[in-house]
Amino acid sequence: MHKMDVPLPKARVSEVLGLLEILDDEGGHVDLYKLGRTLGHDIDELISTIETAQLFNLVEVDNGDVVFTEVGKQFTDQNMEQRKTYISEVLSKLPYMVELLTALAQSEEHSVDMEYLERIIDGEYSEREVKYFVRNLLDWARFAELIWVDSDEQTIHLETEEDEENNPEQNDQAEE
Repeated sequence: MHKMDVPLPKARVSEVLGLLEILDDEGGHVDLYKLGRTLGHDIDELISTIETAQLFNLVEVDNGDVVFTEVGKQFTDQNMEQRKTYISEVLSKLPYMVELLTALAQSEEHSVDMEYLERIIDGEYSEREVKYFVRNLLDWARFAELIWVDSDEQTIHLETEEDEENNPEQNDQAEE
């Protein structure tokens, strides 16, 4: 399998949640053109947001309309903790995330430097694309409370219950 075939989130959490909110307001289906205007996205941004929602099995495209999957409808009805749990389950199965979580679990400090993730994603992508995918993957992983990131040290850390108890600020930062 080529790296370009490996699924990666192409949009941030806030973009997908915004898409789902609009879809919910529109009764579960909305025309692609109308959706693009409502979100204020160009076509590439819109496609990236839809593809990311599809990656998590939240929407599908049918005859020019974006529609909820059954999972997507349930997701919008869930509270934030349930949403995070669902995203965590899906993310934990993505190949790059599996590799990152394995490295974090095996590390004595349960951390790796940011370059580690860049190296495992690197390959058939440009440097700009790698940064884009790293940003998005970390955004989703922090949302799902799988990891936390130390921006000053440029390190990624495995989220543990001990971390949550000792540093409640990390949870606030993860949701930003």
